[in-house]
Amino acid sequence: MRQIDYVTQVRIATRKLWDALNDLKALQREWTALDYMNTLSEDAFQGENAGLDASAIAAIVFTTTDALLALLDTGHGTNLARVL
Repeated sequence: MRQIDYVTQVRIATRKLWDALNDLKALQREWTALDYMNTLSEDAFQGENAGLDASAIAAIVFTTTDALLALLDTGHGTNLARVL
């Protein structure tokens, strides 16, 4: 039974990763369309977002996301897709 649960957990985690990367790619399009580097207000960085700034968010949305997608393009994306 544990082995079935294990495979299921791998598939669930893989789906979350796949969906997160797709979400980040969509957020790239929004960032660009709305020029967030220049238009995000100070209010966006209050509360739980305190200590962050547009550059920190851009690094995740673009640099990190693109690096992860480049890794997937080397064959790891196929590995993920096989268990979705």
